[in-house]
Amino acid sequence: MASAISFFTDLFIKKNHDSMRILDIFLYEFHHFRKSTAKILTYLIFLFACGYSIYSGFDLQNKQKATIENIENKQQKEVLLVSNFFQNLSILPNVLDVLGYIPTSATKHPSSLMPLGIGQSEQYGYYKIITNWSSTYDNDMVEEIANPERLVNGNIDFAFLVIFLLPILLIILTYNIRGLEQDLRFEKLIKIQFGSIPKWVFIRFSFYVILLILTVILFIVFVALINNAIIDYSLELKSLILLIILYVLFFATIFYLIVLTSDGSSSIAFKMISVWLLLCVVIPGSVHQYASIVHPAHYMTDYLDTNRKEAYEIFELPLDSIYTRLLNIYPDLSQTKHAKKGEPNNEFRRNAICAIVNNLNKIAIDKIEEKNEKKNQLIRFSYWFNPVSYVQNTWNHYTSTNYYAYRDYRDDIQIIIDTKLKLLNFESWDEVEVTLPIYENYLKDLGVAVD
Repeated sequence: MASAISFFTDLFIKKNHDSMRILDIFLYEFHHFRKSTAKILTYLIFLFACGYSIYSGFDLQNKQKATIENIENKQQKEVLLVSNFFQNLSILPNVLDVLGYIPTSATKHPSSLMPLGIGQSEQYGYYKIITNWSSTYDNDMVEEIANPERLVNGNIDFAFLVIFLLPILLIILTYNIRGLEQDLRFEKLIKIQFGSIPKWVFIRFSFYVILLILTVILFIVFVALINNAIIDYSLELKSLILLIILYVLFFATIFYLIVLTSDGSSSIAFKMISVWLLLCVVIPGSVHQYASIVHPAHYMTDYLDTNRKEAYEIFELPLDSIYTRLLNIYPDLSQTKHAKKGEPNNEFRRNAICAIVNNLNKIAIDKIEEKNEKKNQLIRFSYWFNPVSYVQNTWNHYTSTNYYAYRDYRDDIQIIIDTKLKLLNFESWDEVEVTLPIYENYLKDLGVAVD
């Protein structure tokens, strides 16, 4: 019994002693960091860059919100003007005139997490005034980007700093762990004092890993608090935090193994930088370059060819041929009043051509989207050896600034275009007399907000 008590007492003392030694090493690294001017300065520069990128993200977000608000206010005024106009009418207006006066637009409201990653928000439009001739690949909707490096131009992106520059900061903070002791040739003394070199290195590494993870999390929480996104975006926030933890641990594990298997600070630094170049520059750049060669970004050529050739041919068609092509798009038009009369009306020519051209545009756009999807699938296939691109695209997904967020926005625009052209043709062919309730239904169908 006495021996058992003695055994557990010794075990407790040993564990307590080990815990104190771990804490001492952790505190030692904190004091080492605090006294290292180079490390402190580098960390502060990173903090400043992160702070500025967050500020730039908020600035871009606020500009987009202000623009969207102005569009919606102007839209409300025009809707109110037409609604008041109905109250003073003695003769019901023509349906084409009414639909032509409806201010139709589509906007993509920025996510509350947008300051954390602007992604492709500067390359794609976030609002569009929709006309009868609009398409989702107009010049105001998409800017062709052949070089992926252009994505980092313009505003400083917080996601870019975290994904590409944070590993460099980790290198600066950890390259001399063990390497300095090897350079000064007193590594054996560390082994005598502490016993396990790998454990000693791990504890020192842990200090910087925890520091960087907490730093990024604080910025994420700060943005969420400012934009009141803690509850509404709780899932995205948890996912972002988990993503950054795994990302930092991924690089920390590689660098930790490099420290254990290398001799001297120079060797450690060289290997760490080589790994960073390979994972953050060479592999992502090679993958994007290969994807651009296999699936070149020439979608605008397809679109222009459609407009120049087929659309111009449609303008030259006689009215009966236009009617035939329109009925192929909208078979139910044959049941309308105008179709049953069998008398062509040249007033309907313009809207019929708009619908036909829109249908041609959609065929071309489907081909464009198919090519884009194949390119994206190729990039996704590379994720198993291209983790940085995976993290970048996943991060932009959570901030709603990736390709698919804007593709969904283009789909919403196409729905509005289709709805408007269908109303223009069906309502005019059915000779509808527009009353205020009918006008309000038009607004609802076209997604026009009414106070």
